[in-house]
Amino acid sequence: MNSQKTIHGKLSCLSLYAASVLLAACASGVKTPDSYLDAGLPVHARVERLLKEMTLDEKIGQMCSYVGEAAHVSTPNADEELRYVLSIGDRADLVKQGKIGVFIKVADYEKANDLQRLAEQSRLKIPLLVANDAMHGHGMYEGAVTIYPTEIGIASTFDPAIARRIAEYTALEMRATGNHWTFSPNIEVVRDARWGRAGETFGEDPYLVSVMGRSMIEGYQGDDFSRPGNVLACAKHFVGGGIAYNGLNGAPADVSERTLHEIFFPPFIEAIRAGVYTLMPAHNEINGIPCHAHRRYLTRLIRGTWNFRGFFVSDWMDIQRLFSVHKIAATEKEADKIAVLAGLDIHMHGPGFLDNVRELVEEGSIPMARIDEAARKILHAKFQLGLFENRYVDSSRVQNTLLKKEHVDLALEAARKSIALLKNENHVLPLDKEIPSIFITGPNADSQALLGDWATVQPAENVTTVLEGIRRSVSPRTKIDYLGFGHQAPPGDALLRRARERAALSDIAIVVAGENSLRFDPDKTSGENLDRPSLEPAGGQMDLLKAVKSSGRPVIVVLVNGGPIASPWMAENIEGIIEAWEPGMAGGQAIADVIFGDCNPGGRLPLTIPRTAGHIQSFYNHKPSAFHRGRFYRSGREPLYEFGFGLSYTEFRYSRLRLPGKIGIKDNLEFGLTIENTGGLAGDEVVLVYLNDRVSSVTTPVKKLAAFRRIHLGANEKRDLDFVIPNSRFRLLDGDMNAVVEPGRFDIIIGNDILRSTIVIE
Repeated sequence: MNSQKTIHGKLSCLSLYAASVLLAACASGVKTPDSYLDAGLPVHARVERLLKEMTLDEKIGQMCSYVGEAAHVSTPNADEELRYVLSIGDRADLVKQGKIGVFIKVADYEKANDLQRLAEQSRLKIPLLVANDAMHGHGMYEGAVTIYPTEIGIASTFDPAIARRIAEYTALEMRATGNHWTFSPNIEVVRDARWGRAGETFGEDPYLVSVMGRSMIEGYQGDDFSRPGNVLACAKHFVGGGIAYNGLNGAPADVSERTLHEIFFPPFIEAIRAGVYTLMPAHNEINGIPCHAHRRYLTRLIRGTWNFRGFFVSDWMDIQRLFSVHKIAATEKEADKIAVLAGLDIHMHGPGFLDNVRELVEEGSIPMARIDEAARKILHAKFQLGLFENRYVDSSRVQNTLLKKEHVDLALEAARKSIALLKNENHVLPLDKEIPSIFITGPNADSQALLGDWATVQPAENVTTVLEGIRRSVSPRTKIDYLGFGHQAPPGDALLRRARERAALSDIAIVVAGENSLRFDPDKTSGENLDRPSLEPAGGQMDLLKAVKSSGRPVIVVLVNGGPIASPWMAENIEGIIEAWEPGMAGGQAIADVIFGDCNPGGRLPLTIPRTAGHIQSFYNHKPSAFHRGRFYRSGREPLYEFGFGLSYTEFRYSRLRLPGKIGIKDNLEFGLTIENTGGLAGDEVVLVYLNDRVSSVTTPVKKLAAFRRIHLGANEKRDLDFVIPNSRFRLLDGDMNAVVEPGRFDIIIGNDILRSTIVIE
């Protein structure tokens, strides 16, 4: 008996010893058959094994995001933000204690590696997620990278394949620099043209936004974000930022549930169907509830009804603002409680959150299951991205990836495809490259403002400004006369006089006007947190335009801008108007290519340009009663340019719309048409297909986009096109908010009423 006890005692000791060896092996990084460090195990198994090893602090630590070593922390709220950045304290110790899971705004790959080395010194060696706002290229990285057109320009291409490739190449440059997560795409729908962030969206139409957003998500994440070149995408901002009070970023949005479900929710539903793994709530409140506190939307609707399987991340300091701005919490601790219970999984950013959440768990105010749920999703991403095995990057990867030829070529292709020609009176465009003289002026003529928001200034040799693009394109015999002009300073009489006199001495004048949303530029006029009281160009640009026009020479205006520029005077008096949006690093060359005919413009407007600020809200898919009584004093109701508008240097003829007379209530619509390039130049045409439900149980838009396709046709080329409109595009939300297809007559409208016919659904 005694000997048996002795044997059992020895076995117990051996078991304890084996357990201690196993724990030590895990802590030291040695792989064992049951270790979460074993890359051969399925991801879900590794996650569960790791969760069992983690303390409460380590789990909450995964939910904590901090600012890295970025050089720039500058916004209109700099004092408030710097208070948090400077009070972070010793981040190195926090990382080594496993109390930080995410870093944002890490300056370069070397600092990303430094942070990962600190994380590898932690007890469980959990790698960090490194995130940044790579919206249209890895533009916030402290180094030379590829900058593509901003999202509004990407939308103007009406080419989802371009959007996907931009995201794919952006992901490659991110991973090469130690970044794993982009806060992109922005899939808010714009309904107020004053909003300074319009340029980082895909415009006003929920279907176009859905298609382009899905394409970028697929480009960033691939099938399951498991490949070395994938990053996590982030669908943002849920919801209503594009229709906020006075067009101000972060202001309240009061929107009916019907409008939310018809207009603002569809892009997020499509993003979730595309597998987007992260989602960011909006700064604003929606119908009285701050988005960061909206448990009904975040947990019940998005997770429950829409089956979102990723994690939520707060926007910059917006959990704190539940206390400091929205006033729905008495303390920051209470704000943390509200946000975590609403569904937030990662806090951006700063100290205090971990201690508050730990206390809330220990008090029983937040269930442990809520913390496990958040940590589980974050850990899944880190395993799936392969960070436990490959957390570091080296200089050779950086050098072989950033500004790769394919990436730079795509930047030029995307810029060319994004440009929309708005006016071409008397065929003033394209210009002859042998033109004797050109006068060029305007604040964006020789400026990197064409990079747009979410980009830092790039090395001059990597960016082609409009002035440089024109100089490269014209004959050596052409005289270029350039007059500089600032973004904000009102022009004096002397400057206006010089502009008029010098324009008069040239054969043609080109004014490069618009906005400047370049991040960290002290002369910026739009962008995040800088919304517009007027839709005309700022800083005396209209005075400059009128002075140049008074010279008597023909004038071409090139608009470089994120939000729509509305000027009836410009539309009526200027001979040529080119909408270039914010075309990125190759934008100056792309604009010159359009000016001189090396590129036939094929971009189309992804939002309506109102006649004036007084015409907000102007959008094409309005309800039938929008204009049945009221009218504007001494002004028409028509916008300057409608959604989908854009001219070409050639002509296209549509014919032979081939439609069935009837389809069943559950059927898709299959139809065809013929399009012919009747001009002498090859060019791109964007075919837009709209639906109109003639009579319905609830009001429906006068038309809504149901399909689109961009095609290239050579001179005199003809092509038959086939389309399939899914049955879901015929649905409406009935009086009980059920999605149904109602029997009846539907108009099929091609373009701006180029072709129209009717089908019956029965």
